[in-house]
Amino acid sequence: MAQTDVLKENLAGYVQHIQEARESVDYWVDGPITEFVEDIHRLMEEQNVSRAELARRLGTSRAYVTKLLGGNANFTLQTMVKISMALGAQVHVHVADRKATTRWTDEVPSGGDDSPTTLAKK
Repeated sequence: MAQTDVLKENLAGYVQHIQEARESVDYWVDGPITEFVEDIHRLMEEQNVSRAELARRLGTSRAYVTKLLGGNANFTLQTMVKISMALGAQVHVHVADRKATTRWTDEVPSGGDDSPTTLAKK
């Protein structure tokens, strides 16, 4: 078998594997969890909040916060809201077509005036 045939066969197997994965619930759960954890990391950095401080605010252990930030916890909506509230934030849920590209922008009033400052989500 020629090397190009082997590569084509391997690529076809890889494409099939990805298509099968896209049909599983786990595939679609991992993305939002990763985005949530990235947002929490960003908020912690912006607010200079350590893991120990977040644990104190949540009334839990630093080890649990480390587990959360590693994406290895059971992320119920209630858990996500509790973590967000501890950082002065809120959770937004959005459902879109699988093929859609979603871009979030947060508008936060700056200072004492009502003019929004736009913060793009990385």
